[in-house]
Parts: sequence; structure tokens; C-alpha cells
Amino acid sequence: MATRVAGIRRRNINSANLRGLKTIVRSLLTETRGNHRVQIDPEKGVDFYETVAHYERELIRSVLELTDGRQNRAAKLLNLRNSNLSAKMKQLGIERQS
Repeated sequence: MATRVAGIRRRNINSANLRGLKTIVRSLLTETRGNHRVQIDPEKGVDFYETVAHYERELIRSVLELTDGRQNRAAKLLNLRNSNLSAKMKQLGIERQS
């Protein structure tokens, strides 16, 4: 997904166009659905919460990259309050970009 985001940014998409960004994020999500299979060891199982956290980190980082680190725009794209995105970033260990 990060490669796709980099390609999109190279095409000079105006990040102020929130509607366009929402369309791009939806497109990225659609492309990745079904492409991520979790490898499960039948003897060990899988840590559900860590797996979910992994995908949350990936999504938030991709959206932050897409919005040039603008957390308020990323929150809008993710349909979250800025305070909730900030709390989720802290919980997942994602540092705020400057």
C-alpha cells in the first residue's frame, strides 16, 4: 500500500481536495481487501489484537503519508475525531510527524 501511496503523491494530487482524498483512500482500501492473509500456525494460533493493531498502524501511516502528515485531514479521511486519531496513534506507537 505504501508504494501505491507514493505513486499517488508523485502525481501531485492537491491534498486540500478532501473529496479527492476520500476517493483515493477508498480506492486503496478496496485494492487491499482480500490481499492480506494472516499466516496462522495451527499449533500457536494468532494474536487477534496484535494482528488488528498491525493493520490499523498500516492504514493510519498510509493516510498520514497521503495527507503530508496533516493529522486533522487524516482524521477526516478516517472518519474519526482528531482527538480519537491522536489517542489511537499514541496507543499504536505512531509518532506525530512534524
